[in-house]
Amino acid sequence: MTDEKKKVYKEGEGEMKPEMNALEALSLAIYNEQSAFDFYTKLSQLIKNENGKEKFRFLASDEKRHREILEAYYLKVYRKPFAFDHQKVKRIGVEVRDNTSASEALIIGIKAEKEAYNFYHTRADSSSDPDAKKMFSMLAEQEDRHFNILMAEKQALMDQFYWFSLDTPGIMEH
Repeated sequence: MTDEKKKVYKEGEGEMKPEMNALEALSLAIYNEQSAFDFYTKLSQLIKNENGKEKFRFLASDEKRHREILEAYYLKVYRKPFAFDHQKVKRIGVEVRDNTSASEALIIGIKAEKEAYNFYHTRADSSSDPDAKKMFSMLAEQEDRHFNILMAEKQALMDQFYWFSLDTPGIMEH
């Protein structure tokens, strides 16, 4: 991967540096995948609708697999395991009200998947390493698939359905 100047990538709670080396990009990707896994896992636990639970469990398992792919690539390139620091995982705070609709929950996932796609697509385009280019391209395709799954769910619901019960806590963080 090259260290040349990259586009600024805006993350949900911050902004990625305009210049990012390969190690920083790979590390950020690993932490972002863990954050997405935690987020989708927490949503799957809060959602009362079984279909909704299953969708978010599926997304969580894919995000876990993405982290494993990235860590395997890290091991291959740097010849040592990634030193994961749980303190660096971004916590996504989501307000869940008694009447939080499935549509509102899906909007959060849609935004995250779009950002992940943009990040991986940019990394694939800028990488000079064929293995990194292939890995980031594959991850971009996976995130695009997640985006499309969530968009289809949102469109099917038409804001007429609630996944959360009346006794769901007011704020969800992971």
